[in-house]
Amino acid sequence: MLHFDHAVSVERLLHLASHNPETLRWAIRYSKLFERTDSPLWLALRAALAGDEWQVFFGVCDRLLDQLRPFDELIAIAEKQLKHLSLLELFSYLSVLAYEAFAEDVPADRSGQQWKVYNRIILNKLRACSEQDFRLSESRLGQSLKRHLSPIIFPGSSNSDVVRCRQNLESLALLLGATQERIDYEGSIDWFCFDPECRYQLKPGEPVIYNQSEAGTERWQRTGRKSDLLWHYWMNRAVHAFALSGMAEQIIGSPENHELNQLAFIKAIRSELQLQQIYGLGDRVSLSDGSQVQLHHLMLASELTSVFFQKEFIQPFQSHLRESAVLAQALGRLAMNGLLTGENRFPMTWSEEPEKIRKITGWTVCDEHPKGSASSAKAILTFWTNDFKALSQQLKQQPRMPVPRLYEQPFYKIGRYSFQFPWVGAQQNNLTAAINNLRRVNARRADMQTETQRVELALAESLRQRGFAVEVGYRPLATEEDDAGEVDLICHRDGVVLLLEVKSGYIRSTKHEVWLHRTNTLRKAAWQLRRKQVAVLSALMTDQDLRARLGYHGQQPEADLRAWIVDTSIELDGQSVDGFRVVSREAMEVILRDEQRLLRPLDQLDEDDQRSLFPAGFTAERFVAVVESDQLWHGIC
Repeated sequence: MLHFDHAVSVERLLHLASHNPETLRWAIRYSKLFERTDSPLWLALRAALAGDEWQVFFGVCDRLLDQLRPFDELIAIAEKQLKHLSLLELFSYLSVLAYEAFAEDVPADRSGQQWKVYNRIILNKLRACSEQDFRLSESRLGQSLKRHLSPIIFPGSSNSDVVRCRQNLESLALLLGATQERIDYEGSIDWFCFDPECRYQLKPGEPVIYNQSEAGTERWQRTGRKSDLLWHYWMNRAVHAFALSGMAEQIIGSPENHELNQLAFIKAIRSELQLQQIYGLGDRVSLSDGSQVQLHHLMLASELTSVFFQKEFIQPFQSHLRESAVLAQALGRLAMNGLLTGENRFPMTWSEEPEKIRKITGWTVCDEHPKGSASSAKAILTFWTNDFKALSQQLKQQPRMPVPRLYEQPFYKIGRYSFQFPWVGAQQNNLTAAINNLRRVNARRADMQTETQRVELALAESLRQRGFAVEVGYRPLATEEDDAGEVDLICHRDGVVLLLEVKSGYIRSTKHEVWLHRTNTLRKAAWQLRRKQVAVLSALMTDQDLRARLGYHGQQPEADLRAWIVDTSIELDGQSVDGFRVVSREAMEVILRDEQRLLRPLDQLDEDDQRSLFPAGFTAERFVAVVESDQLWHGIC
């Protein structure tokens, strides 16, 4: 309610403050009301609430915001200095500085952190762009590159051009640094707002916020380790599927690129397995324009793009940088070598749509289209394209709509040209990009409901293979008191009944996103599950047809039933939300297939490893024990 100034009266909030001040303080933190410093609601609360506890709270809020101001001032200065640059010209400078992340002395994760900064800067530029920025002709493109990119990477330019470009680079470096610092401090504010372990104080020489315990940090780090282990799991399954496909004996592409192409093929299989089994995708992906593309082609093209950028851009650049130790010289040599062979090896690439489609077509070769399919290539390009003109308009007119991150739609359309950043394409996680493109950016797609049903059906099939009788979509009779609605899954085996509420979403990358998921999606799921539990317990005694279909003969369903939330996200796996256990769908997959041994890198697999989560054989009781004790992760995470 505190997100909006007129959703609740000041009087009601003051009443809450007098009876339960801590609840109001948490509400202010959750809503980030204190960030809206000119909000009438916030000003009224500050004027009305006295006492030491409130003054400390207000002081902490002020201190957190004060930390942002120096960076906001630097950002404003840098943006003013760069205001004259067009969107394309900003891209030129950004692409030069982005290559700094590939220097050997830069921490491995820095580039990922930097993407948030680049994303912020590009979005801010798009908010300010005029129509002229998107009217990009060949001559304008050439002039822009000649004035803003060539003087940096090619020697021999006039001194005035070099000086001007260097000034722009320095201003952008200032903007990058200040934006990075601001984002870091925003992380502190998110910590204050969304971490239940976070406490605050106003003591001289002491930090204003601190953790009561390290439990939250440890959970976050453990989630990262689980994600890494699951990455190995799906890669191991993909390698097995690849071997069975017969492709392992074939040369993929040119002999010199075979190994890289083979790895790309395996990664594409991994993504397909995960997208189909966990996220409910079919063999084809439907686009908003009505076209369709094979899921395999979609993921393979993305993986091959990464291979291409890594081999043709990043690795040669790193080699040149080792020789020259000067960023601009290394980029210049990379670009010049490209020009000598008729290829674009500039810090960013561009081509018109027909040319881009022609290049992608070769990656869609299959039995049906032995020379590739131009229509499939066009659909692939459409799926991965972020139309910057449309995005600019959206940012101005519908600022609350989800916005693609750089890696989620890594083809950037400006005018009739499609741009790519090799420094994004070479490193992006293509599976995460696909999932978030489908589930975060395009959450309202027509196929979403069908995919959600497939998620439930795939889980039902996995449980049936383990001997469970499974009822999908059961609808208990409505009563005068309540209509519980449709139940996702009811499962029975060995006298054990499972009531499962299935949730399917996207891959989250921030603690704020995880908090929102827990607070909105999973708390709603828990509320639904509580109602459904009452209805199902009643039905297990009164609905004889249901009892027969499940093969359930018990007389005390309260003792026999377990109710879980099964979530495609990993972040809250093993935790409890309003009394209900959250189980990762991927963890369920590994447990049901008894494949804990695959949760390790391929080179550490032991073919003779016969360890099992079910040493005495699979039983429903043991399955419940494994899930509820988190045994899957014992000793490895």
